[in-house]
Amino acid sequence: MKLITFILLLILSPNLSFGQADLNNRKSIFLEIAGSGGLGSINYESHFYKKGITEFTWRLGFSLAPIDKNNGTAIIFPVMINSLIGKKKHKLELGIGQGFTITTKGSPFALTVASIGYRYQAESKNWFYKIAYTPLISYLVDFQVQQWGGVSIGYTFNNTIK
Repeated sequence: MKLITFILLLILSPNLSFGQADLNNRKSIFLEIAGSGGLGSINYESHFYKKGITEFTWRLGFSLAPIDKNNGTAIIFPVMINSLIGKKKHKLELGIGQGFTITTKGSPFALTVASIGYRYQAESKNWFYKIAYTPLISYLVDFQVQQWGGVSIGYTFNNTIK
């Protein structure tokens, strides 16, 4: 319960800041269908660095997924670092992170999550759309790669892309 409270405080904290001042206002929330959070997730994203045509963001998500009778439901927290590469509204998005999971029966596990995709966000618009290949990589017991992908729609608050 303390972990969930801590994560919610991170998501809701308006004073979280990294890097350049003009990027601190660029925070987004998006719904991802399939993708890094499993069947679907709600995600918070914050931009923290920009140089040239490359921007860096971090994201934290939340998802629930049914597993089976023995394990119950999985509570998934995908945490990722992403880079957005491109000019204007068309961007290549690359990301890597961890998907931390705990089941309602108390079993924890982790998966490495990766992402390579396309992001469209018009310069003066707050809405964005993404499509990505998001393999889920298991390495704790044995090495497995689950082929996966996702689509997203999101909203950027205080969009300063000019």
